[in-house]
Amino acid sequence: MLPEQLIHSLPYFEFVELTLFNNKLRSNTSLSFFYGKDEREKNPDDEITLANSRGEDVGIRLNTNGTWTINKGWLQNIRYVLSGSYTAKNSYTEEAYSSANAAYSMTTTDGAVLSNKAGEHLYTADKTEITHFGEADANNYAVYLPSSYIGRYNIDSKEINFYAKLTANLFKHIGNVNNRVLIGADFKTDGNEGKGKTYDQSRPPYRNLSHMNATFRPRAYKDIPYINQFGAFIEENFNWMIGGTHSFNIQTGLRFDNVSVAGNTLSPRINASLDIIPNIFTLRGGFGVTAKMPTLLYLYPEKAYFEYINLNELSNERIPEADRKFVTTTRVFDSQNKDLKIAKNYKSEIGFDFHLGKVNLGVTGFIEKVKNGYSLSKTLNTFKSVMYNVYKRDKAGDLNLAGSYPVLSSFFTPGNNSFVTTKGVEFELDIARIEAIRTAFQFSGSWMRNDSYSNGYSFYDNSSEAPTARKNVAIYDKHKFDTHQQQLVTTVRATHNIPRIGFVVTLTGQAVWQQSDWVTYRNDSIPVGYIALDNGKSNWFAPGQYTNTKQLKEAGLDYMLINNDHLSAIKESYRPYFCFNINVTKEIGDMLRVSFFANNMFRSYPRRESKRSPGNFSLMNNRFFFGMELSLKI
Repeated sequence: MLPEQLIHSLPYFEFVELTLFNNKLRSNTSLSFFYGKDEREKNPDDEITLANSRGEDVGIRLNTNGTWTINKGWLQNIRYVLSGSYTAKNSYTEEAYSSANAAYSMTTTDGAVLSNKAGEHLYTADKTEITHFGEADANNYAVYLPSSYIGRYNIDSKEINFYAKLTANLFKHIGNVNNRVLIGADFKTDGNEGKGKTYDQSRPPYRNLSHMNATFRPRAYKDIPYINQFGAFIEENFNWMIGGTHSFNIQTGLRFDNVSVAGNTLSPRINASLDIIPNIFTLRGGFGVTAKMPTLLYLYPEKAYFEYINLNELSNERIPEADRKFVTTTRVFDSQNKDLKIAKNYKSEIGFDFHLGKVNLGVTGFIEKVKNGYSLSKTLNTFKSVMYNVYKRDKAGDLNLAGSYPVLSSFFTPGNNSFVTTKGVEFELDIARIEAIRTAFQFSGSWMRNDSYSNGYSFYDNSSEAPTARKNVAIYDKHKFDTHQQQLVTTVRATHNIPRIGFVVTLTGQAVWQQSDWVTYRNDSIPVGYIALDNGKSNWFAPGQYTNTKQLKEAGLDYMLINNDHLSAIKESYRPYFCFNINVTKEIGDMLRVSFFANNMFRSYPRRESKRSPGNFSLMNNRFFFGMELSLKI
């Protein structure tokens, strides 16, 4: 077992309630303090990662809300909410890295060329300067990271959050009609005044070596702009008692949101229900648009950094160690997408509720469409052509330009390429407690299908890392394939009471009748163009110019072809499987309750063979898990 320690102190709360102006104004205010600590010490048996970490967070939260009762005309009351918090987090993570060889320069300046000695200027034999830097980088230098080393980084975070909301409640009763209107606005801002992730730049955190020439730099959280979101909304609740027995309800609403970078959006919605048979059968339906606001990752992504090795003599034993040179060029690109749109979810549903005696049945059919969903991907504009200069020494020991090669630097940027459609049917049948057997039953289930695709171009780079071996990057068409998932699940839950001994036993059985996934491919084998190596511009093939792989090979463009196996086109579908859980609760007096639970109580792990890869099997169901809970009621 790892020597880990997790400590969280109980928060401290202070609560104040005020009533003013003859109880017209009621206000509740709470102030809370909290502290937490999380520590993982080195495991003496872990000689590979040598991982250890420690974190502390301390904060304060203030919340106040109130209601001003008016009751004049339509206006009933005005409510407000104000809250703010400050959380300081300090942590570090340390571990051993392996296969970590990479160039790392301490500059954040685009185009800076540094050697392995701070402030050093290097020249070619004809007095052309190789290095290039200003006063800001006079004390910075480039290093070539060893294959293995102990890396550590610290995180200094000072989170600041503020939220405010004001709503007005209006109500009017006219005959058999009730009208309730809600009008309001809210504002939220989130920011951070911390230093962010910091580390010894001669021993930076591990990077993914699969991305050619990519690197990273520290980023201060306080340099990231605050994320501001303003919203305004109106909601109408209309109720009409038709004939005194049939209730007809309509709820409509409209919300306006403005968020940093992404701009404005409107979100309308409407829900309606009608009692066809009073207290027995109700028909309902609705449609709504929900805006999904982007997070910090999409609004203010980190810059893209690249490191190109111009000269590396560190392993050249013919040169005295003190005279060996290591030179890199750093390129920096802004990865922010200022045209990012706010993603929206469009949902329509229709259903009914049936009630008769002890039986309650609800059935809902729905379809959801997420448009402009967020994604991180490469685009036509995230390929930048840069000149890669390589230097070497001549016989006289002077440095000279050995070659200058165009290469493409590529990076990810936030986008709106994700599109998802989900449709399905859900039901829930409740049978209230049958006194003769002291048992209640609940049946529920759903059939659901999910179809998704990416609407962005995809790219294929068949280059190796050597600057002399770089190639044009193939462009593949948008919407290369559709991914499908489908599932049919039902659950039955029986709750049995034994009042004499204070026992409640709940047995749950879940059946997965059908579970499948597959991919429908479109044009994923013929590129539609390429990104030019020498200028980073998009070049498109004429429609019908290449219709098969043979034509591309004959044109010398076989390096643009992806080897697709299309195994995912085979529908992976599993036979039904079942899982059972049990929960036993014992009441001890009026204050104590003890519960024992076991999930997958029969340890059922049915094996299902893959149709795509015969001979490979998957184990169904979650792992067996059991435990005990103790609850104290005061």
